[in-house]
Amino acid sequence: MKRLFCFILLLALCIGSVQAQLHLNTKLQNNHLWRGMEVTDGIVLLTDLSYTMADNHITIGLWGGTNSEGSYKEFNHYMSLKADGWHLDLWDTYNFSPGATYNNKQYWNYSAHTTGRFLDATLGYHFNNNTIPLSLSWSTVIFGRDRNSDNTQQKYSTFAYAEYRIYDNDGWKIDAGIGGAFALNKAGEEAHFYGTTAGIVHISLQACHDLKLGKYTIPVYVNGMWNPQSNQSYFQLGAGIINL
Repeated sequence: MKRLFCFILLLALCIGSVQAQLHLNTKLQNNHLWRGMEVTDGIVLLTDLSYTMADNHITIGLWGGTNSEGSYKEFNHYMSLKADGWHLDLWDTYNFSPGATYNNKQYWNYSAHTTGRFLDATLGYHFNNNTIPLSLSWSTVIFGRDRNSDNTQQKYSTFAYAEYRIYDNDGWKIDAGIGGAFALNKAGEEAHFYGTTAGIVHISLQACHDLKLGKYTIPVYVNGMWNPQSNQSYFQLGAGIINL
């Protein structure tokens, strides 16, 4: 699996060497929310270093996150292909937080039975017009720590998501989202990567605004997220502090 990812990465570099750009984005948040879960709380710094090629149709990047307490540490590789509203994303995710209950000490371990990482593939489509401001995506964990309790089978946990822009005016953007999760391979049990059974695990409402401070523009956002299955809710406040 590691060799496959490296081959795809090398191929993307060869194909997209024309019209390439380097980007650096950093966000500061009071927590990190992801697909119905609060990954961590505290002051969180999230950084994305990406390289876009072929007129922005190909992106490869490194993504990292940490919090002020040092209890959350994550370092991911990813690649994205985009064309005509479609996007295909492959994320190689490694959360090596000190309190992890899985293998968090072997970064390059790609053994299906012992790895602490997972590979997530997402196919999505964005209706890029004002009439239908809708985004749809289907994400499946295709490898890694998404196994049944006996560690004998991959569950291929899947997260299906829809997001609709309900307001876009005066510098404000408000998006509503809903996501459901289930396992393509139950492997004898109902639980999956996102919850205890198939169903809705994510409902969100996010408002974003570009804050003008002199010659600088800082995107700020608030996000309310509810998980009906776990009966949990979370509130997030964040800002983009670097955009290069």
